[in-house]
Amino acid sequence: MGERGTTGGKAIRTGAAALAALCLSLLMAATASAATPVAPYDGQNPFRCKTQNVGTGTSFPDPGADPFCVEFDKRSQNVTDLGIVDFLSKEPARVAAASLKCFYHQTDHWTGSVVQGQPPELWHWDGRYFFDKAKAVGGVHLSNVRLGGVAIDPRVLPGFPMQLWPYFGPGGGGVRLVNLGAAEPACAAKVDTPQEARRVYRQPPLY
Repeated sequence: MGERGTTGGKAIRTGAAALAALCLSLLMAATASAATPVAPYDGQNPFRCKTQNVGTGTSFPDPGADPFCVEFDKRSQNVTDLGIVDFLSKEPARVAAASLKCFYHQTDHWTGSVVQGQPPELWHWDGRYFFDKAKAVGGVHLSNVRLGGVAIDPRVLPGFPMQLWPYFGPGGGGVRLVNLGAAEPACAAKVDTPQEARRVYRQPPLY
């Protein structure tokens, strides 16, 4: 019991650190942008696309799609069966699949546990993220944020950016970064006519 409690405590701190790192990455992007760089974001997908749900894997039915919209199941981050190791081993492939896209939306579900499917739950959150290189915007939305099975306000995490406080609260929140620098010309060229824009973006436009 003591050993499991120690393992659980360390794992909860790991989950909290992952959330804090995500929020800090938002701050870094925001401070490199305009004076008013953020707006609320409710997690909706701005693109016309079929979501490719690949579960815990990385076998995308249509890896060449752009907009590229995906959903991952990251709820097997257990300790005893090394599920956390399997999860981490697949993250580079997921990042690589997205990195060259112009238009990207991701949905994922995170759960950490000592023993898969058994309490205690160490951490959980549901995430939605997007980027649009044609317009140099992106966003992050978190919901159902729990640590140790208890719903928390992400703003209590060490290092949570003060600039993002108005956009988060108990259980989650979201921000859209409205100026991430220069747009990528090759991506902008894909939506520079009304017909092309209607192919890529849902209506009415999110931004």
